[in-house]
Amino acid sequence: MNVLCRSGVAMLLILIVLVPAFSEEAPQPEPLSPGEAVSLALQNNPSLREAEGKNAASLAAIDRTQSPQLLQLKLDSRFSDVSKLPSITLPGGAPTLTLGSKDTWLTTLTAQKVIYSGGRLEALVGQATNVAKAAEATSERTRQLVAFGAERAFLLLLAAQQGEDVAQQALVAAEEHLAVAESRYEAKAVPRFDVLRAEVQVEQSRQELIQAQSAIETAHAALLQALGLHGRSFTAVETGLPTNAEIPTLDEALRLAYQQRPEVQALDRQLGAAGEGIRAARAEARPTLGLAADYQLASPESPFQFNRWSVAAVLSLPILDGGNAKAKQREAEAQRDQVMAARDSLLDSVESEVTQSHARAVSAAAQIEVARKQVELAEEMLRVAKVRYEGGIATPTETADSLATLAGARQGLTRALAEWGIARAELRFAMGSQVSGADARQEEAPK
Repeated sequence: MNVLCRSGVAMLLILIVLVPAFSEEAPQPEPLSPGEAVSLALQNNPSLREAEGKNAASLAAIDRTQSPQLLQLKLDSRFSDVSKLPSITLPGGAPTLTLGSKDTWLTTLTAQKVIYSGGRLEALVGQATNVAKAAEATSERTRQLVAFGAERAFLLLLAAQQGEDVAQQALVAAEEHLAVAESRYEAKAVPRFDVLRAEVQVEQSRQELIQAQSAIETAHAALLQALGLHGRSFTAVETGLPTNAEIPTLDEALRLAYQQRPEVQALDRQLGAAGEGIRAARAEARPTLGLAADYQLASPESPFQFNRWSVAAVLSLPILDGGNAKAKQREAEAQRDQVMAARDSLLDSVESEVTQSHARAVSAAAQIEVARKQVELAEEMLRVAKVRYEGGIATPTETADSLATLAGARQGLTRALAEWGIARAELRFAMGSQVSGADARQEEAPK
């Protein structure tokens, strides 16, 4: 008995501890607008940190190439201790003369300045500058890609949430129809088959609701990945000022893409860098002129090490370099040809991407009106089917078909709206439009 009492007390204590924990409400998802989604992605996505690192490296390369043009100062200090010094023994019994000092401290300050490099140093600076600009353009395209990914993931989550609403509406309608069928069956107005058919429709609607809820979980996971976040919960909300939904013409979209796409700008910069590389390679065969000065301080002074200074003008002219300069020039020219070919290929890809995304945007805009009309017709068809069934004219199959048709029409409208938003985002991305968290807004669907 004592054992049973102790066990009961223990179970009671466990329940006292665990019940409040289970009774606590789950944390509510944070509302998220499209602009906020883009802002979070631009703040947290690791791809941007990688691009920023490349930008910093390219800017450092500019400083590195500019440094040889500036005055160079170098200070060397050396302390030496020798085990034996040379000496001279003079004739006639004179004392031996020791040359130098056993301990010597020698300090040298050297200054150098390039006066003329044949244009090589200037070309190298220009090359590094173009490479840095190309990296900056590539970083901007990465930024656009991250923003587009966040906006697309947001729209997919919003569509999944709307799909759940549609599935919930279909379930409610199916349950209402089941209630009508059961009441008519109890009144001996319809056979048992009508109730069974309505029950099947309810279970089908419930299954579609479960699938819609699973789609939300999948879309939410994709959104967190696009945002670069973990362990947070969001619900997509339609907020922000609507913008003009007018689609630009294909010619205008192509013009903007050629002008705005960062990849095109990056290849233009790489083409400029290749040209500067050719110029630097050609300058390898030209003379260079520089100034050099140094001051040496010896402590203590000796016949071999003493205080002195010197100034010199240094002229250097390569006579024979084994073909190194020519090889560098051919290499730079080959790189230029590669960049030119890559640019032509990119322009073809840009044209294809803009054309396809423009066609999808036009198609999505047209499908929205059709989808809305289908919903209106399906709602009217269901209304008529319910009236006919309640009046004993229609069969349960007719009502079930009307319910399925309305659910499909509403799902089609949800997909059309989602495809419209994604198509508009794809078109902006294909045109290389600037995107920021403050500017991102939910596109207004065509009326």
